[in-house]
Amino acid sequence: MKALGYAHAFKKLKEDPFGVAVDALITVVVHIFSPLPIPGALVAQFKVPILGFLASLAILFFFMIMLVGTVFMSPLIVSSGYWTEFISHFQDQEGEYQSDSGFTQTQIPKQSPLGGSGMNFVTVTAYFLDPSYYLQFGRNHTGIDLVPSDSYYQNSQAYKDTGEVVTFATINGNVRYYIDQYGGNTVEITSDNGSIQVLYIHFSRVLVQSGKVTAGTPIGIMGDTGNATGEHVHYEVRTKNGNNWQAVNPLNYIE
Repeated sequence: MKALGYAHAFKKLKEDPFGVAVDALITVVVHIFSPLPIPGALVAQFKVPILGFLASLAILFFFMIMLVGTVFMSPLIVSSGYWTEFISHFQDQEGEYQSDSGFTQTQIPKQSPLGGSGMNFVTVTAYFLDPSYYLQFGRNHTGIDLVPSDSYYQNSQAYKDTGEVVTFATINGNVRYYIDQYGGNTVEITSDNGSIQVLYIHFSRVLVQSGKVTAGTPIGIMGDTGNATGEHVHYEVRTKNGNNWQAVNPLNYIE
């Protein structure tokens, strides 16, 4: 009898391998989800509804994957700082970026946020209250836009170590990270004495969230998040005017 059973099973497998595979899959699934053994004949009787159930689960799973992928990879999410913030929680940042000991420990900015001496490491692409910026965007430019110079790529130790354009704190103070109204990753540092504030926008990756930093602490990687036409560092300096902050020309604070 066993020999006849094996012969019958072999014949069925030869004639309908797909059907045999489906029957085997259904039997395995039923045995996984059923606490009691179910006869094969009963499983075969309900094969069509079970197949429908499995197909529904597969379709549901597929649409869930598509939905999650669409949400996280949509242009709105990817171009905003929320995606960067989400990804940063899964990245180990400790020890990857080193502080720059060439920065003066001060509460008044004295150096370029990319380091180096004077303007040696940076090129200005948009100046403070730049008229051309106003004509293009319809609002005043309250900082300066900086990109690395050739000297930066040749001489910056941070770039040599990481292959990325690392931006540093230029003062000692309290840091705050947020996403501005245009979706730009923004880092704001207020001096310990509360008299001056520096602002950085458009980071592709933010290396600080809150707390205290000192001049030379790496705070972010140059990017183009938010309202930006290309990768650069928007750098602002603000001074206290009564209860308000007033933007001033950052070039006056780079020696």
